[in-house]
Amino acid sequence: MRAITLVDLDDTLFQTLRKCPADVPHDRLTPLGFAADGAPLSYATPRQMQFIQWLAETSHMVPVTARSLDALRRAHIPFKAAVCAHGGVVLDENSEVDIIWAAIIAEKAARHATELAALSDAIAMEAQARSIAIRARVLMEGDLPLYTLAKHADADHAALFAVVDAAVPALPPGWTDHRNGNNVALMPPYLGKEHAVAHILPALRAQYPDAPVIGIGDSLTDAPFMSLCDYAMMPPRSQLAGAMFHAH
Repeated sequence: MRAITLVDLDDTLFQTLRKCPADVPHDRLTPLGFAADGAPLSYATPRQMQFIQWLAETSHMVPVTARSLDALRRAHIPFKAAVCAHGGVVLDENSEVDIIWAAIIAEKAARHATELAALSDAIAMEAQARSIAIRARVLMEGDLPLYTLAKHADADHAALFAVVDAAVPALPPGWTDHRNGNNVALMPPYLGKEHAVAHILPALRAQYPDAPVIGIGDSLTDAPFMSLCDYAMMPPRSQLAGAMFHAH
């Protein structure tokens, strides 16, 4: 183990077929993310597969993902410890739920359950009024309400964003509006990958005191957890890279 890598998954290590590079033949793609029924949903290119193998062989690799715990376990990548559900769940070195973090999240989640449901209802009502096929729901991890998620049935992100903007013209202070592809996640202030990473980093640094910590991600909401690391990496064709390069 030469480094600690805290790495996002979707659109960083793999992506949906629609987002795969056009110059890579389908028969060279490796399915790594699967639906509950076993159908493949996400694929890695040969270069991504080599990157995953390199990370697994040369670092202590910790996924840091928006995926639910169930969806994470359906991703065929090597890991033990992990951060999932936008930071709502932490797995320890034995792939068991971190009970200390779970208690912290449970106490905070209870305070925001009503707000999350109200946001979901507002989006659903706006979508119904416009006759647009959008599913809005409160994302649960076990019995904990973590955030509100909205998704368009036909991947029309422009229509999705228009409905969310009309239904939720402003979020309460400290909330996060995360948009990436065909999803909108409205997250309360306590939820975020960076909070969970801040929770696990002290023990990782104590265990591997001289190991550099590398944060790898693609989206704007990955930047805060990446900033806690010693180094940061991103795919050049990503939301985060686009915002950085466009700013210059």
